[in-house]
Amino acid sequence: MEQGLLVCANRKSADSFAQLLAGRLELCRAMTSGDAWRLLQERSFALVLILAPLADGQGYDLARRAAQTTAGVILAVRPEAQLEVPQKVLDEGVFVFTPAMGRRLFDQAVALMLSVHRRLSRAIPQAEQLQKKMKEIRIVDKAKCILIQYERMSEEQAHKYIEKRAMDTRLTRKEVAEEILQSYLE
Repeated sequence: MEQGLLVCANRKSADSFAQLLAGRLELCRAMTSGDAWRLLQERSFALVLILAPLADGQGYDLARRAAQTTAGVILAVRPEAQLEVPQKVLDEGVFVFTPAMGRRLFDQAVALMLSVHRRLSRAIPQAEQLQKKMKEIRIVDKAKCILIQYERMSEEQAHKYIEKRAMDTRLTRKEVAEEILQSYLE
């Protein structure tokens, strides 16, 4: 079962919202932004529900920080405070909820934020793989530049040299490039 984080200074309100989420998420609770932030750094949550205000602030900063994780974030505010919610929170993809919106909309918001979490969670491995590939390309390109500069090779010759050496030594192009960089930059 996915984990959720419920951040609320008022135990009675926290219990009410915990009942609404019962069966959907395994809930962890925090009473302050500081405690919630520590939990967010330690674990991954599918949903972060912040019931504002908190003992140490309005919860806006926490909502923005939480939105930088893969969690779906809902910021519940009093109806009169809805107009005060900074645009930055909304721009980060935080769903702002007021109890006046009703249970049905709350349930839809939870479902939406959980689907956002699942989509982001699937995208992270792809992004990491792309970053790894880009790092490899940068290393190989640096090695080509070294060969061009010191061995007077053309770019095509440097590329073929790295490819052939990788095949002959049964190493990856990145490993060959790292060897080249190490030998010329020492």
